[in-house]
This record gives sequence, C-alpha cells and structure tokens, in this order.
Amino acid sequence: MRVLKFLALLLLISISFGEFVLEEVTVYIHDIQPDGSAKVSESIKLFLYDEANEEYDNGFNRNDLSFWSTITEIQDVKQHVNPAKVEISDFIVRPQPRSKCNPIQGTCHGELILEYTAKPSYNTTQEGDKVPIEGTGLFSVEKYKPRTTKYTIDPEALSFTKTSKGSLLLEENIYLRMGLPQETVVLDLNPKPEDIDADLPARINELEWNDIILVKFSVVFEVEEPLEKEVSEFFYDLFGSIQEILTGEYGGALLAIIIIIIGGYLYITIEKRTRGS
Repeated sequence: MRVLKFLALLLLISISFGEFVLEEVTVYIHDIQPDGSAKVSESIKLFLYDEANEEYDNGFNRNDLSFWSTITEIQDVKQHVNPAKVEISDFIVRPQPRSKCNPIQGTCHGELILEYTAKPSYNTTQEGDKVPIEGTGLFSVEKYKPRTTKYTIDPEALSFTKTSKGSLLLEENIYLRMGLPQETVVLDLNPKPEDIDADLPARINELEWNDIILVKFSVVFEVEEPLEKEVSEFFYDLFGSIQEILTGEYGGALLAIIIIIIGGYLYITIEKRTRGS
C-alpha cells in the first residue's frame, strides 16, 4: 500500500511538473468558548521533491502563509476558515523539520502547522461590553435555557472545496475534526461521521469527517454549566460590584454610613441587654 501511494505521488509530480505535492490536511476546531470563538489547529503535510527541499528549508523561519502558498502552488495551503465570516487572531505558521527523506530519490516529507483563534465580529455596547455580531464566527450562540448555551455551526464559515451545488467537499486526504466542550450534548448532526452510531441527543466528545460531501452540513450541540459555577459567578459579581462602589467617588461616604448603621445597631443591642440585666 505504501509503495502504491509513493508511486501515485511520483505520478502527480510528473503530471504537474511541480515539486510540492499535498499529502494530507487536518483541520482541528477545539477549545470552543461561550461567545462562539474557537482555537483552530491545521496540519498541512507535504511531499517534497528535488529543489522543493531547499525552498522548504529557506522558508523555515517564515510566518507568512502567502509565502508558503506561493512557493508550493497548492490550493489547500491556506486557512480553512472564511475570513469574510470569521475574524482571525494570534495566527502563527510552524514549519516542521523535513522527515522520511530519501537522498537517492531526492524526496522528503514536510509539514506546516497553522494555529490561530477564529472569533466572531463584535459590537461594543454603551456599557463597554462586547457582543458578538449575528452571522459571524464559526458558531452562532443562543442561551435558550437556564445555564444552557446552544451552539450551531455556520457552514459558510468554513473554507473547503465546494461542489457545484455549494456543499463542502472533503477529499480522501482532507480531514475535519471538532473537539467539543465538556458536558456537551449533541442535538443535531448531519452527516454523521462513520464512527458515530449513537441516537441523538447524545454526549459526544469529538467528531471527525473525511472523504465525504457535507450535504446540508449541520452540527448543533448544547453545553449546560454546573449550578456551582452559576452560584460562584453570582457572588463574584456581587463582591465586584461592592468593591466598585466602595472605590468610587462616594465610596468613602457610603462606607462611613455603613459603619454608623452597624455601630448604632450594636450599641442599641448592647444597651438593651444591659438594661435587661
């Protein structure tokens, strides 16, 4: 099987006269946050032939994805999210050292690792809070039950090859993986990955699709926060509000009033006990 795969790679080289050949792409979406933002890690594996080895080494310190896209001339050397729908931050390219080299044939294998955060766009309220803009980001978010948030993926936020009918196409060397938050219950899933046979709704930790057309692609899941977290956040916000008031313009006067009230209450209580005795 490995021999056949290697011969197929050589055939691709001879047909395209290229020196870089795409071996495999894995897009992993994980660390999904309450606002719908997520971490994205991409692994782009390359087959290097002849002069491509030197070009690969020369660009080893380049954090410029357009550079790698230009020298490889490979369509899938890119971010597999749609920048028209998703804001990208903390982007970095990590070329990995060449491996599995054959000096006689002049071939090696390389890998580009892309890491970034995919976020929705935000509006800022008068209070200074940032609110996600509907229709942006990888996921739309809805808090539709107490302590429960529902996430729905937007297929238009993904940037894979599309069929003539607009469906996402994952070829046999393209993988889409999704790591879901803890306590996730998947409500809707279409199409189901081959290794998922559970009836929905179901608790699922990770999803993976490969060699498939994602027709009417849908991933909907909910995450319920534990009651303990809601209680702790309530007291945290309460103490934060009290601290903000006390350190404000009238904080000193308010603190003095509180001390007077408490002192008066204690004085009256002590006086009653003294007279009673």
